[in-house]
Amino acid sequence: MAFRPSKQKKISVMALFDECFASEADVSLAPKDIDKFWNAQIARLKKVPLEVQTKKKVSAKIFTEQNLTVEFQSIDKYHMHAQFIAPRKLTGKPPLVVIFPDYGKEAVAYKGLMNAGIAQMVIRMRGHEAPRPVHSAEPGQAVKKEEKREESYGYFGERILEPTEYYANKIYLDAYRALEVARLRREIDTSRIGIIGQGVGAAQALFAAAYMERGEALYLENPAFLNLDHTQNISDADYAREINGAARGSKKVKQQIKENLRYFDPVYFARKISASTAFSINLTNKEGVPHGGFALFHLLQHEKDMFLFTEGDPVALAEEKRRTVLNAVRYFREKLLGQKVDHSEN
Repeated sequence: MAFRPSKQKKISVMALFDECFASEADVSLAPKDIDKFWNAQIARLKKVPLEVQTKKKVSAKIFTEQNLTVEFQSIDKYHMHAQFIAPRKLTGKPPLVVIFPDYGKEAVAYKGLMNAGIAQMVIRMRGHEAPRPVHSAEPGQAVKKEEKREESYGYFGERILEPTEYYANKIYLDAYRALEVARLRREIDTSRIGIIGQGVGAAQALFAAAYMERGEALYLENPAFLNLDHTQNISDADYAREINGAARGSKKVKQQIKENLRYFDPVYFARKISASTAFSINLTNKEGVPHGGFALFHLLQHEKDMFLFTEGDPVALAEEKRRTVLNAVRYFREKLLGQKVDHSEN
């Protein structure tokens, strides 16, 4: 176990660090039937055929990499999309990293992984085929171009009182199915699979690692949707606003929503995870609230690591992104390729 603060860290943030580090999840609140619930959901998924289809993408790097669009079926026969990129001309089969992007964010491949000789499969989150809706003015009200803004998709506020039909249920099963599809790729070494989860995508990664028992190493970037009993009302993330909007009503409805969300909170199945896990957390992040990441960190019983960032201005965030990618590539070089990595720059 190790903490690796960035060079940006200042003494003034120590109080925030202490506050986050003290975060704990009350695992006694876990639904008594959580494993029974998820075993039933996975059984539902397994009745849906994979129906994998691939299509070659036009690429200027055709001689150095294989670039494919992969489509497959998930729960409710929903057609998922992914981008599969694998290096060519290597001795032996490369390992693979599966990437789950954040809710409402674009899925992007990691160039550094390819340069390191690691294949990757980038999963597009369910319902993200269309661009985010744009806020529109009331009828008859003129809106200037610069006043137009993107709205969230709204999926986390829908069917929240129906755990088996809830959006989080669907995307968790999508993650499970994505790992099933990844294991079928003949181009890769299926014994060496890592997972990157960004924001809500980290919750997907944790679910797949817990219930599929796959993934040799996890890398969680500002993980979100964690320890919801404590973080839900302090997060500025789209999912949090959508849930809060759906929770307006009677105390009975609010309590039922709170209880339902516990089926999807990774802190309640964290102890199933045996993979090595690294966290990249910004203590000032208002979406992937750091308190949730620390609560999860304390629950993991196997090898774990943490990279910390402490600044939130645009320049610092750009540097954080650069270092996060660099740290991820180094991490997977170490865990999947067995290479010795120097972390002294962090």
